[in-house]
Amino acid sequence: MRHWFSIGSLVFSLAFTIYGFSTLDLYDVNGRPGPGYFPLIIGIGLIICTGINTVKDLAAVKAKQQQAGAEGQQEMVQQPTYAKDTLVIASLVGLLIAVLNSAGAIIAMIVFMLLFLWYFNPGKTKQNISYAVLFPGAVYLLFDVWLQAGLPDGLLSYFY
Repeated sequence: MRHWFSIGSLVFSLAFTIYGFSTLDLYDVNGRPGPGYFPLIIGIGLIICTGINTVKDLAAVKAKQQQAGAEGQQEMVQQPTYAKDTLVIASLVGLLIAVLNSAGAIIAMIVFMLLFLWYFNPGKTKQNISYAVLFPGAVYLLFDVWLQAGLPDGLLSYFY
């Protein structure tokens, strides 16, 4: 099942890159990097990473099939599905998207990170709080301050 996820991720990465390349300009009228420059870099990185992952997963599936065939085993070992974890991640991402504009990017990211780490990294409260504050802070500095991309202010707009 994992190899299907890898193949799907590779197809999504290819579609993302092709769509971005065909709809966004790489350079603006002044010859500077335009709106399609950053998505193209991200897309190429996604294609490389998901391509490597897909090749590794398909090689592992082939090796398991050869091993099972050589040993005369017809049954493959049942792999866990992680349905509960997938549901938690999908719910948290949905919550992040839903409150991003109203609460603001910083608050939404901090809440998302706290809930995500509370579920997937239990018992490490100080570490979780540190990550939940430092990572959104770094994202804010990168996009809002350095790149001047403008993240949603939400509730923080009342204070400045």
